[in-house]
Amino acid sequence: MAGMFSGALEWATVQIHRLRVQRQFRHDMGFDGDFENPRSHAEKIQFRKIYGNHRFYARLTDKYRVREYVTVRVGEKYLVPLLGVYQRLEAKDFDSLPKRFVIKANHGCNWQEVVRDKHRLDIDATVRRFNKYLGMRYGAASGERHYGFIQPRILIEELLEDETGGCAWNYCFFCCNSPSGAFDYVWSIVAPDGRHAAFNRDGEMLESHFTAQELKPHLDPPNFSRMVQVARALSADFDFVRVDLYNVRGRIYFGELTITPGQGHGQAEPPRRQPMRDEMWQLDAHNRLLYRAPRSYGKRAKRRTQELAPVIEPTDALTRT
Repeated sequence: MAGMFSGALEWATVQIHRLRVQRQFRHDMGFDGDFENPRSHAEKIQFRKIYGNHRFYARLTDKYRVREYVTVRVGEKYLVPLLGVYQRLEAKDFDSLPKRFVIKANHGCNWQEVVRDKHRLDIDATVRRFNKYLGMRYGAASGERHYGFIQPRILIEELLEDETGGCAWNYCFFCCNSPSGAFDYVWSIVAPDGRHAAFNRDGEMLESHFTAQELKPHLDPPNFSRMVQVARALSADFDFVRVDLYNVRGRIYFGELTITPGQGHGQAEPPRRQPMRDEMWQLDAHNRLLYRAPRSYGKRAKRRTQELAPVIEPTDALTRT
């Protein structure tokens, strides 16, 4: 009886959640999407938001718990050094911190602050702000339900700086793994101010908001092929996921895994990119690790991934110290 009640409650929760996602999608995109048989990239994101295995996604969206996953997949040497983890922040916690660091909440997006000089930081105001984050639920308005399964914490990490002393640029790999195991990706470079340039896997520039001079120092790092290897290893359990990496002074660091980029409400620019984005992602809807697909979705397909398992051996070059 308890199991039946739990199942009915989850069914009702999904239906209510679906209505919210559909309403927000219509508001932002201007049309009703097909979320039971999605074709576009945006519709597939909504399918994931509604029918995804949210507890699994929460584990990998959690900026703290994902560190264990990264360690298993590629080794802890790719992790940004952690300075502290807190259930609640206090002013005294700053006493032992270095001059520079990054402080962030683990259960949201853009809930962070780069601190370049601790002595100029309003510590009391920072404590109040980040403790307030602990009581907030990110993703409720956007329908990104998986954020609600994350236990809130506050993390403090080392600040990654490039050769000029600026914040590290982000390399975003939009990774797709087909049910047959084929891997494909496109990627972009994102500056600390949010500007970006996008490329296909052959290096052809698809879009750029930089001058050639601004972009040149960040193009073609010698270890780019290694970055692709890391991204592929970290994406192996997914049909689609965005893997964010940093490349600082020749060393690769993990940034985060993004399950629902842009909430699935954006369109690719320029428009010629949209068909590529739509077709790359082959939705593995009956993969129970990733989804709880509705009965209306197609015929049952062969599961690509049955359970979590390392995709590289401990002796692989990715994990060597």
